[in-house]
Amino acid sequence: MKIECIGVSYQYDLPGDEPVIRDISLRVTQGEKIAVIGPAGSGKTTLIQLLDALILPTKGDILYDGISVRSLLKAKKLPSIRRRIGVLFQFPEHQFFHESAYEELSFAVKNFLPAVSEEIEGRARTIMERFHMDLDRLKDISPFNLSSGEKRKLALASALMTSPEVLILDEPTAGMDSLGRKELIKIISSLKETTVILVTHNPEDFLGNVDRVVGISRGTKVVDTPVDTLVHHLESMEESGIVPPFVLAVQHWLIHAGCRLDHIFLTMDDLSEYLRVRLQAIE
Repeated sequence: MKIECIGVSYQYDLPGDEPVIRDISLRVTQGEKIAVIGPAGSGKTTLIQLLDALILPTKGDILYDGISVRSLLKAKKLPSIRRRIGVLFQFPEHQFFHESAYEELSFAVKNFLPAVSEEIEGRARTIMERFHMDLDRLKDISPFNLSSGEKRKLALASALMTSPEVLILDEPTAGMDSLGRKELIKIISSLKETTVILVTHNPEDFLGNVDRVVGISRGTKVVDTPVDTLVHHLESMEESGIVPPFVLAVQHWLIHAGCRLDHIFLTMDDLSEYLRVRLQAIE
């Protein structure tokens, strides 16, 4: 699915409220991996609600495969768009409402796709193996009795059950330990054909797994660039209140201090190893 925002603004219907999103244009092609970053209150969550057609733009338009969201609404076809998009909000445990974790996992696919129980269970077992979780255990446990990391995995697995073309994730690694974050990032990076749009306060977690970074501040798009050129936009990001990834900030400082780098590194481990080898060569 191709999604295109054209001059999109959104303002909540309250007296005196300022627009939360201001004149944003954004193009997303199938299979892209995009990180959306920005300070708290910058409009990131509102943007993903717009992309999922949960709310409609106050101004501008959003096109899904070239068709206006308003035309889709008029033709009563928005549900067909939402079926193609999976969403994981920041606190997935707030979305749970079934007695068993398995019922929670299979809810979406039962409602969106014509499948028999055996097909659903087979799909669920395949997905949960990637998450290193026992499907049979999920049949006997409440989702509320899972650990925080397991809850996050269950919510993401539920979104994947319908094989969405687009997966939208709001702070997917928030509150997870290092091992849980690595597992989740590995799963996300394995979704080669799926478009992934993720909102995060920790872009360092995902720099090696995204194609583009979109920075938003005060509802306005500040930066929209391939990840390997992001280091050249750090000053404009900082001026807008967006905290740049630390690994890029270090390299930005090194470059301005006169240090020539062979290329831009996306993890501190890779940068540290490169500098270690360079120092050894000097010695």
